[in-house]
Amino acid sequence: MSRFDVLSVGIATVDNIVLVERYPEKDERVIALEHARSIGGPATVAAITMSRLGVKVALSAVIGRDAGGDHIIEVLKQEGVDTSLVERSDAPTTQSTIVISKSEETRAIMVKPERVASNAPRIDLPSWIHADHFGAEVIKGWGIKRGGSSRLSLDVGYTFPGLSSADWDLFVPSEKITSDVSSAAGDKNIVVISHGERGSAFSDGTLTGVAPAISVDVVSTLGAGDVFHGAMVATQVWGMRIDEATAFANVVAGLSCRGLDGYSAVPTKEEAMDHLKSGVRS
Repeated sequence: MSRFDVLSVGIATVDNIVLVERYPEKDERVIALEHARSIGGPATVAAITMSRLGVKVALSAVIGRDAGGDHIIEVLKQEGVDTSLVERSDAPTTQSTIVISKSEETRAIMVKPERVASNAPRIDLPSWIHADHFGAEVIKGWGIKRGGSSRLSLDVGYTFPGLSSADWDLFVPSEKITSDVSSAAGDKNIVVISHGERGSAFSDGTLTGVAPAISVDVVSTLGAGDVFHGAMVATQVWGMRIDEATAFANVVAGLSCRGLDGYSAVPTKEEAMDHLKSGVRS
């Protein structure tokens, strides 16, 4: 039996974040309202979210043997994420610069990714494997497919060759890819599509509907989608019904927007449940 419930596979980055009132015009200097150094990457933020919610989770990613890599390891350990499968390489740790506009509630992300695939883990695989767009390529290289010992979850923001919802037990694509959850019936899986403040559509082939979003005082939406994915996987580990699971994930993602970075404001399971039970939407 695996020592954790979920293996999250994908990219880990160091994020340098700046909050401004508005984006600068050409050659204009603007004053930063706040800045932070954080870590990111869809699979990484999802792993931190799951750990905050009480799920035992490990991250599989490749980072550099540099100060950035040291920072990622330090944060992951502080957050309770198992780092035994995080590999160090001679390639530098991926760095991102992120500018967040307070007035427009949008962000601009500049990143130079170092795409180094991690090795297949020589362990008993857990009940769930969660992958981001890069992690999907990695686990394919490991020879892992749907129908094996682990159920598979995918967070994907854009299409790639061979992408099929039928390959995943939990398929959570961006609305840029599709707005249709009906494939769940034919693929016998769970399909969830977050529409941000418009809520999230879901289907497991039997139950289909839309779970409402919550209203919060938004500081930043950075990482909210990754948080949503982590929360969705957590609900499946717990065996939560799909309509309740999607509503719960909306709450977790919504509350995470109280923070500047992608994970510092992610709630605990108890806080999210209390918010959900209260019926508060703002």
